[in-house]
Order: sequence, then structure tokens, then C-alpha cells
Amino acid sequence: MLKRTIFSKTPTSTLLNISTSSPSANPPYNITTCINASLQQCAINKNLKRGQQLHARLLITGLSSSSPSCTTSLINMYAKCNQMNHALLALNSTADYARFCEVMEVFQVKKIHGLVFKLGLDLDMYVGSSLVSSYLKSELIKEARELFDEMPERDVVLWNSMVNGYAQIGQFDEALRVCREMSQEGVLMSKFTVSGVLSVFSVRGDFANGRLVHGFMIKMGFDSCVSVCNALIDMYGKCRRVVDALEIFEKMNEKDIFSWNSILSANEHCCDHDGTLRLFDRMLGQGVQLDLVTITTILPACSHLAALVHGREIHGYMIVNGFIKDGESENMYNLQTINALMDMYAKCGSMRDAEMVFYNMSNRDTASWNIMIMGYGMHGYGNEALYMFSDMCKSGLKPNEITFVGVLLACSHAGFISQGSKFLVEMELKHGVVPTIQHYTCVIDMLGRAGQLEEAYKLAVTMPIQANPVVWRALLAACQLYAGRYQEVLDIRHKMRQQDVKKTPGCSWIELKNGMNTFINGDRTHPEARLIYPELHLLAAHIHEHGYVPLL
Repeated sequence: MLKRTIFSKTPTSTLLNISTSSPSANPPYNITTCINASLQQCAINKNLKRGQQLHARLLITGLSSSSPSCTTSLINMYAKCNQMNHALLALNSTADYARFCEVMEVFQVKKIHGLVFKLGLDLDMYVGSSLVSSYLKSELIKEARELFDEMPERDVVLWNSMVNGYAQIGQFDEALRVCREMSQEGVLMSKFTVSGVLSVFSVRGDFANGRLVHGFMIKMGFDSCVSVCNALIDMYGKCRRVVDALEIFEKMNEKDIFSWNSILSANEHCCDHDGTLRLFDRMLGQGVQLDLVTITTILPACSHLAALVHGREIHGYMIVNGFIKDGESENMYNLQTINALMDMYAKCGSMRDAEMVFYNMSNRDTASWNIMIMGYGMHGYGNEALYMFSDMCKSGLKPNEITFVGVLLACSHAGFISQGSKFLVEMELKHGVVPTIQHYTCVIDMLGRAGQLEEAYKLAVTMPIQANPVVWRALLAACQLYAGRYQEVLDIRHKMRQQDVKKTPGCSWIELKNGMNTFINGDRTHPEARLIYPELHLLAAHIHEHGYVPLL
């Protein structure tokens, strides 16, 4: 446990000196900021030609559809140049209704700012804090900074608006820079500042500085604040320090849904799927009401452990509590949850349930199709996987790298040699997806399963990407499948040793009596190992008596 005495000797200035560079350095503006500034200059000077060049740049980089601030600046430039038709075209080019609302929100912020200025309230700290938050939410960084600098007085609320605003849009260096400025002006960080800084270290996986913030938090007495503890749990989880995260969680006198979601995410991020399910059962036992974040976090744990019983219980909970309703899958976050449910069924081998979820969806994204293709391929339903791929292309969605991993996996498990080889060539020529090591591994596995070991080996040594351990394991498994090819086994093992490739320990598990029992080859840590191994030796003796021998 971290000691209070150590933390109390760590001043805030030390923390901030470690966290970021000097505030006198020029801030690192990104391409969005530069283009926005240039478009604003074009609007002032009515330089239409230069503005159109910047518009072309936006189209090339994709920012015209992904950045509401760029879209706003573009519309403003055309309007100031008296090109209203072009302004309307720029507005209509927004990706969807949600993006349209974001653009309109930017206009509303500027409109409100103008009204506030006319009323003489622009220098009020509370109004200024709200405007700064709104500008940063809309990615109007320049406007937010100018307004902040113009404020005659700055309280902790205004500073928090800057720190948290920068953190929420991914401007982490700027968030830390403002935090340092805040310290230099003698403004003490509040619990909201601490939460914002912790979110930066969470994304960066910066355990050292996150630990220092933990110390400052204890020194200031923020360790009793639920929201700060939640941010701390999230930081430790993202830094793969699940023991520290659990310690914070267990010491909390009061826990909300965000506390439970944070600790579940921490366990899942550290691949402790058993621990995730145990915490989930405890959460249900305490009567905590689940939300979409909880469900989206717990379903992958069920997928990894093939815990179909748990997964079906969660599905039932979703139906009873109204998480699945007609038309609700139009919501993006709800769509992610339904995809996670479908993925759980597919990975647990229950393709009929996965199909039921898939065909009841009112909206599907690329991930939805990929889950079904991968599920069919994984369980040997080659024809169904290829039919699903064909339907996906007909729907107008573009396949990606994961799609072709599923397609090639299906060809491998179903023995579709010619189709698999054809897909490997066409994925780049026809669909613009460059093959990765995963795609080549699927094809090598496909050739190996079909007994075409020479072709598989030739592809492994001639492909444009250097073979990794997974490739050599696929070849070794093929040699073992077609027993008697001992020379090939020796050759591949020799290459594996040269590349320091080691065999992954065997692992199996079984869901029994509402619990998951995991077994690792040679492991003696199971609590009932003394009972298990004598029974295992007896079973092995019976196997030998019937003439069965273990594979190499």
C-alpha cells in the first residue's frame, strides 16, 4: 500500500515538472488547428482561392467529415466570400445527422458568445467557464484559449474547464501544460482537476505520474471522493496494476455504478476474466443496477471463458430491463453492446443464438458482419461464412482487414483451398486491403491442413512480411497433423529456436457449478491438485491399456 508519509513530501510542482515541459515552449498545434486558423484568415481577407485549396486539403485528409470545427470554419469562409451555394454544400457534406448537430452546436456556441458579449457578461467567471468548456467540446481550441487569456480573474472552476476540456478532446500535452500554469499561479488543484489529470495518465498508461497524483490526492483528502477514486481505479487498470485498483475499490466506503464499471474494466483490461466474472456476480448480489457500460464490459469476459450460461443470463437481463428494443440499435453505443452480445454467442459456439441476434438488428455496422463471418469460420461453417461475406458486400459496407481474417479462416477450416488463395490475391486488388501477417498465417494454416506442406513452407519463407512465431506454429501443427514428416518437424523446430520462438503452455477450462476451472499443463497450483493428478494418472493408464498413445 502506498504510504501517506511518502506522498506528503511530493509537492504539486514536482508532479507537474515531471508531467510536462515548460509552459514557455510553443504549444504543439495539430493539423486541425492550423487549417482552422488558415480558413479564418481566408474568411477575413475574402481569399476564396486559398480557401478552396484548404477545402481540398480537408477532403484528402478526411477532416471535412470527421472534425466539426473544420466544417464550421469552412462554412464560415464560404459565407464571408459570398459563396452561399458552396457553404450549403459544405453543410450538406456532413457525415450524418449527429455530425450536422455538432456543426450546428458550434454555431450556437458562437452565437451565445456574441450575445453574452453584448450583455457585458463575457468577463464573468461562471459564464466564461461554460463558454470555454463549450468551445473545447467543439474542438475550437483557439477560441477557448483566447477567451481564457482575456479573463481578468481565473478561479479553479475556469482552470478545470481548460484542463478537462483539453483532456476530453485528446489534447493531453495542453491539459498538462495548463495544469502547470495553474500551479505556477498559485491555484490549488481541486478534485475535478485531479480527475482530469488522472484521465490523461490513464490514456498514456503513465503509472509513475499517476502514482504521484494518488499521493497528492491523499494529501488533500480527496481519497474519500467517489469520482476521484473512480478515476484512480481507471488509471491503475489502464496501467495494468489491477492489485492497486482493487485495493482502492475495496477501501471505498461508497461505490456507484461508475466504481463497479471501472473495476470491471480494470480486471478485463488485465485479462483477468475469472476476476471480472467474480466481481460481476458480487455486483449482482449487492443489487447494483447494470448499465450498457457494465454489459459491454462483462460480455467479452464471457467470450474469452466460453461462459455461455453467464452470457445467456446477461442476455435475459438485457431483454427484461429494456436494453434491447425495436429501433434502439440505431444508437451507436447500443449497437456496440449488441455486437458484444453476438460476439459472445459466436465465441461460445452458439451460432444459432448469434444468428438470432444478428437478424433481429435494425442496423448493422462492419463489426456486426465481421463477428458473424469470424464465428462461422471458427466453427467450420465455411459456406455460411462466404455467403455472409457476399451479403456484406451487397449491403454496401466495405470489408476491412478483420473481415478477410474471418474469410480466410473459414476457407482454412472448410478446406476451400482455391477460394482462400483467390481471396488473398483479390483482397488488395479488388478491395484495397493490404494483406497482413494474420492473413498470410491463415493461408499457411489452410495449406497445412490440406497436406500441402511444401506450398505452405514456400509461402512462409517468400511472403513480403517476416514470419512470426504464429506462422511457425501453424506449420508445426500441420507437420504433426500429417504424422511421419519428422524431418519437417525438426527443420521447423530448428527455425523456431533460431528466432527464439517458444511453445505456449497448454491451457483448458470448464464451467462447472457456476464457476470456471482452469487447467494449465504442468500446473500444481490448483486447490484440488492432490485429488486431480491421481485421477488423471489413472485415466492415462486406462488410455494406454486401450492402445492409445499421445501425439508428439
